[in-house]
Amino acid sequence: MSVGQVGRPMSRESGWTRRHRSRAWTRGLVAALLFAACTVGGQALAQRPVAAAPPTDIVLATGMNSSRQLGDGTTTNRLVPVRPLLPEGVTVTQVSAGIYHSLALTSDGRVLAWGSNDYGRLGDGTTTPRTTYVWVRLPAGVTITQVSAGHDHNLAVASDGRVFAWGRNTEGQVGDGTTTMRPTPVQVHLPAGVTASQVSAGSVNSLAVTSDGQALSWGMNAGRLGDGTTTNRSTPVYVHLPPDVTVTQVSAGHDHGLAVTTDGRALAWGSNGEGRLGIGGGAGSLTPVFVHLPPDITVTQVSGGAAHSLAATSDGHVLAWGSNAQGALGDGTTTHRSSPVYVHLPSGAHITEVSGGWSFSLGLSSDGRALGWGSNGQGRLGDGTGANRLTPVSMVLPQYTVATAISAGSYHSLLLAEPTASRTVLTAHPTHAAPGQEVTLTAQVTCVIVYGSGTVTFMDDNDQVIGTGELGPTGIATLTTTDLAEGQHHITAFYEGDANCPPSTSNTVTVTISTEPAHPSLHLDKHFDGFVSPTDHGTKHTAKHGHRTKHHPRRNARMMSAWREHDMIRYRFVVTNDGDVPISAITIHDSLTGTITCSSDTLEPGQTVTCHAVHKVTSAEKSRGHVDNTATATGTNEDDGTTVISNEAHLRVDVTYA
Repeated sequence: MSVGQVGRPMSRESGWTRRHRSRAWTRGLVAALLFAACTVGGQALAQRPVAAAPPTDIVLATGMNSSRQLGDGTTTNRLVPVRPLLPEGVTVTQVSAGIYHSLALTSDGRVLAWGSNDYGRLGDGTTTPRTTYVWVRLPAGVTITQVSAGHDHNLAVASDGRVFAWGRNTEGQVGDGTTTMRPTPVQVHLPAGVTASQVSAGSVNSLAVTSDGQALSWGMNAGRLGDGTTTNRSTPVYVHLPPDVTVTQVSAGHDHGLAVTTDGRALAWGSNGEGRLGIGGGAGSLTPVFVHLPPDITVTQVSGGAAHSLAATSDGHVLAWGSNAQGALGDGTTTHRSSPVYVHLPSGAHITEVSGGWSFSLGLSSDGRALGWGSNGQGRLGDGTGANRLTPVSMVLPQYTVATAISAGSYHSLLLAEPTASRTVLTAHPTHAAPGQEVTLTAQVTCVIVYGSGTVTFMDDNDQVIGTGELGPTGIATLTTTDLAEGQHHITAFYEGDANCPPSTSNTVTVTISTEPAHPSLHLDKHFDGFVSPTDHGTKHTAKHGHRTKHHPRRNARMMSAWREHDMIRYRFVVTNDGDVPISAITIHDSLTGTITCSSDTLEPGQTVTCHAVHKVTSAEKSRGHVDNTATATGTNEDDGTTVISNEAHLRVDVTYA
């Protein structure tokens, strides 16, 4: 983000989202990469070119709305996030908040915009303000991969590495060699043969990372461009990086710039007011200098606010420096800092992205929380209060959603979110017990990568309640009972949900209560599933297994031997739990194909699992005219940990070549 002139809000850059978190039971909650830019005078923060957030139709906005920048069809400020009105069926992968407007990148590479349209900043060819979205009028055939909202202009990276810009251009910030306002996107005049991977729009200037790790800048200078001069530029020039240094991400503050180097250091240039360069004080710099990071710290992303700077570290912490009058540094004070200090994060927070706004900051935690600190005027922190915060607080998200991307503007914030889901896994021990013997039921509830809280109800057949258990801090509830009657019980666990984690029902576990001893048993069937040939060699080939045959076209006899040796027999193994206790870790041991891990899941009584293997025909088998082998299956008795071994399954495949 950037700070414009005193008292004038600046826009922050795009909220680039990475896939942030890894889901414990689904896909690895994704990284969401956010690219934030904020400005006081109207400039935006940058984002790093990592993976975009998972496509979602849940876009959220909070804070000032007098210029329609929340996109919900009103001009009402919001203390908690609301949903902008989006086209039906459209999903979004990135958001970027400017000073009085907003951008959203759709999953098919188009761009939505809403809010103030002064200087054509919405890119729809008009200057008409919009309380709901309009489509940015991109050139035909252009697909966008990243956007960045500045003060009065915007930047976008196309899939082919070109950069497009639109909006105010009085200082050359559009980069097309003119100072003409552009109400629709035009192509930035990058150096010949150069492509870009990431951009950041500031208040009156622009930054870009090239595909070879260099940095470009254009627009108003006064040290913002980092080229060693104070000359304004209407087309991109190279930032004067230190020798042998390349960068992965840039971020434009109001009158300073930031960059992340490929080895995890941070660079800064421009004004050093309030210590925003992080070099321990002193004057500003016309070229990049290294931020004074703590020892052994690796930076993964930076974001320039109006007059402060943020850096996300590889270990999930946040460093901040510069202006702190309203708590934007999150260290519990209002003291300006000329060197980085740690933000006082709440317990369990692991920050993957940061975004600096107008005297406030946002952070995205890997557990799906959106954190905010600093100025909370108009509700930009989204915690429902409007009160300034000297340390991070959580935004109030809709129930059963988690944040995947953030972007701090001047007076408002944008987020992406996705529905969360819980998973309940039930186990029982033992699963075969005598009447009156204790049976312990254990339910593990996971919600994204956090654990659920609340109550689990254990149910028997026909929804008969066995009992309940309260989830502990690791999401585990247990119930020990001696009241199960003789016979088989098909038990499930129902999680009732909490404020952040929705209800879910577990798998079914079979528990047998009997005076008879447990009978663990596996049965293995082995089947011939045809031949797999690496290439079409063309030899006529007949394989017999019972009445099954398979033919291949004839090829000359000279190639028959080589072809036969490369033929692959495909086997199918079907393992059935025909006993009365669950068995896990099913493994096949075949005399020809070796050991095959069939399933690590628990096989309940009566269930089957299928796996496959192949065997390459050898010279000896070719001469013999058949392939003969045996297999057994093994597993682990879930009750006592002993090994269960199946029957021996024998199979002969006769092979005839003609």
